[in-house]
Amino acid sequence: MDGEKMEKKAKSGESVSHPERYLAFSILLLAMGTTITIVQYKVPSILGPLMKSYGMSSSTGSWLMSVFTAVGIFLSISAGSLAKKMGPKRVLLLGCGVIVFGSAIGAAAGSSLALIASRLIEGIAFVLVTVAAPLAIEKYVSPDNQGTANGIWALWICLGSVIGSTATPAVFEALGMRGTWLLYAALVAIAAVALAVFMRKMRPVAAPTSEEAGGEKASLRAYLSLLAPRPALFLFAYLVFNIEILAVLSYTPTFLQQSGMDASLSGFASSLPGLLAIASSPLFGKIADRTGKTKPLYLVALAASIPATFLMMTQSGPLLWVGALLMGLVGYGVPVLSLTALPQIAGSKALMPAMVGLFMLVQSLGEFLGSFLVPILLGPAMAEWTFCAAVVSATSALGVVALALCRFK
Repeated sequence: MDGEKMEKKAKSGESVSHPERYLAFSILLLAMGTTITIVQYKVPSILGPLMKSYGMSSSTGSWLMSVFTAVGIFLSISAGSLAKKMGPKRVLLLGCGVIVFGSAIGAAAGSSLALIASRLIEGIAFVLVTVAAPLAIEKYVSPDNQGTANGIWALWICLGSVIGSTATPAVFEALGMRGTWLLYAALVAIAAVALAVFMRKMRPVAAPTSEEAGGEKASLRAYLSLLAPRPALFLFAYLVFNIEILAVLSYTPTFLQQSGMDASLSGFASSLPGLLAIASSPLFGKIADRTGKTKPLYLVALAASIPATFLMMTQSGPLLWVGALLMGLVGYGVPVLSLTALPQIAGSKALMPAMVGLFMLVQSLGEFLGSFLVPILLGPAMAEWTFCAAVVSATSALGVVALALCRFK
C-alpha cells in the first residue's frame, strides 16, 4: 500500500491494514475458538465412563452433547443483539469467562443434573463465541482480507473437535474427570488473555456510524429485510449443508463399521475432511479476497459436497477416500465462503449482528435436523444407507439451486 492510499484511509477513519496484524489476530482468534471447541468435544470419547460414574441412562447422557445444539437454536438471535450492544470483543471475552465458569461447575458436579447444567452453561458460551467471532473479523479486519481471516477462523470446530475427541481419553486417564475439566478451562483462559492483550492494539477498520455508536437504531423494516428472499435463499443453502455435514461426520463411522472397517480407521475416515480443511479453508478465503467474489466459489464447494456425501455414506473402498478428499478439499469451502459473504447478505454493518445471529440459528437448526432426520431415513435397523444418502444429497441439490438464485458477488 503506497503512502497516498494510507493517507486516504487515515482521513476516512479506517485503520491501516498490516498483514501481520490481521494474520496474528486471526490465528489468536482461532486458538481461542479451538480451546472452546475442545471443551465441547471433550465428552463424546469418554461418554461411557461419565455415564457409568454418574449413573446416567443413554437418553440422559445424550444431553451432554445435544444441549449445545438446543442452546444455539434458542439463544443465537439474542447473542447477536448482545454483540451489537456490547461489541464483539467484549462478547468474545465474556464467552470465554462463561465457559471457564461452566467447566468449574462441571468439575465440581456431584450429580448428573449438575453436570448437564454445566454443559448448558458451556453451550451458552459456545453460542456467544460463534456469533461474536465473525463480527470481530468484520469490525477489525479490512474487507480485502476478511476472506483469509474467515478461512482461518472457520477451522476452529475442525481442529477443536479432532483434538478434543482424540486427546481427551489420555487426559482423562491421567487426570480424571475433574482434572480434565480444569485443564481445558485453563487453556480457554490462556487463549482469552492472549487475544485480549493483542486486541488492545487493534482499531476498527472504519469509524463507527451513529447507529453503531449507540445513536439511531435500525428500523423494524430494516430487520424484517433479513427475512426477504435473498437472505432466506442464502440461509437455506447453509441449512442443508449443515444437515449434510452432520450426517457425514456422525454416521459415516457407523456405516463403515457395519461394512467391516475397524473403529479407529472409520474414525479417521470421518475426520479426514476436517483435517484437509486446514489447507483448503484458508485457501478458499484467500481466493475470495483476491477475486472479490464468493458466489462462484460457494456454488462449486456446495455442489462438490453432494457427491462427497453420497460416497462417504455408501462406499467403504477407494471411492470412500475420493469422497473424503472431495469434501475436505472442496466441500469444506462452504463455511468460510458463507461467512465471507454475510456482510453482502446483511446489506449494512448495523444489521450484521442480527444476520450472524440468524446464521448461527440456521447452523444449529441444521445440526438438529440432521441428528433427527438421518436415523429416521436409515430405518430401525440402520441399514438404508443408499436411500438416506440419496435423500440428503437431493436436499443439498436444492440448496445449490437456492444459492444460484441468491444475488451476491
